[in-house]
Amino acid sequence: MNKTTVIIGVLVLAVFLFFGCGFISTNSEFNSDIRPNDNQKPTKLIENSKIILVKNVKLDYLKLAIEQFCNLYNKESYIATPRLYLLDSEFAITFPYDIEFEQYCYFINYLENAHELSLLPDYKPEVKAWYLTKNGDEWINGDLVDKNIMIYIPEWDEEHDNVYLTTEDGLGFKMGFALGEASQRLDAPVEKFAANPIDFGTIKDKKTIDFQ
Repeated sequence: MNKTTVIIGVLVLAVFLFFGCGFISTNSEFNSDIRPNDNQKPTKLIENSKIILVKNVKLDYLKLAIEQFCNLYNKESYIATPRLYLLDSEFAITFPYDIEFEQYCYFINYLENAHELSLLPDYKPEVKAWYLTKNGDEWINGDLVDKNIMIYIPEWDEEHDNVYLTTEDGLGFKMGFALGEASQRLDAPVEKFAANPIDFGTIKDKKTIDFQ
């Protein structure tokens, strides 16, 4: 076996591992609308405090980002079923059937770093999210349990695989998605905590778009 053959073999194996084994997502995965059977759709509303406020983004861009996330995560079960509220000059997103905290953080991150959209010069969404944590949530322990938190990604962040949060009592954390990087306590929060400005009662009559 000559050197050229070995190199070609290594390249073929690398391509197989990345695309065939799912180490990275392909364009087809972002566009795929494969879903589980209809009888697996959630039907029972679950009261929860998760809410996201999105500003400075076109509706079509935001819808595409949400659809891509659902295409990635809802192939085998309905992990994310967001509801988009069309407000006067901004958007709100809730999860009527709830979503696990870990996937909630992934969703927030994806809105900022959506596939291909994030390369567009006019895709600069401003995303803030809120949640009242509870014991048993992934990454939530110690000083983070039973706290109102604000979740965000600073403009200067270039890692693209984390979110930051500030608790109502002024603690700061970085939630990294890489192995071993979750829930890093910071010396000081990146942003000061601000309470959720959206009243669920005032948006219930707004036009909505449901995703699954």
